[in-house]
Amino acid sequence: MSKVVGGICTTDSVCPTKLACVGCAAKVPQPEFKQEIKAYLQWAEESEAMFNKNGMLLEAKKMKISKNRAKNELKEIELIERYQRDEHYEPRVRIKHK
Repeated sequence: MSKVVGGICTTDSVCPTKLACVGCAAKVPQPEFKQEIKAYLQWAEESEAMFNKNGMLLEAKKMKISKNRAKNELKEIELIERYQRDEHYEPRVRIKHK
């Protein structure tokens, strides 16, 4: 297993995505690395704008795909964080007297 942007790669063979780790199904996103994905998203947004400005539409489209993958991973991390909070939730019983 290897540390990659935003998580841990679980593949033990040739990389199925040619090292495009953000959005890869072989990667397990980790909440403690959420800031890395946010930085990646910011980079993709800036790059997309620059490519659009310079008329490099194919490269801009690649960045749009990268942005979507980063946003999806951030949603996955949010779900992981919710699950972790729910793990420690202890319900309280309230009895109402009439």
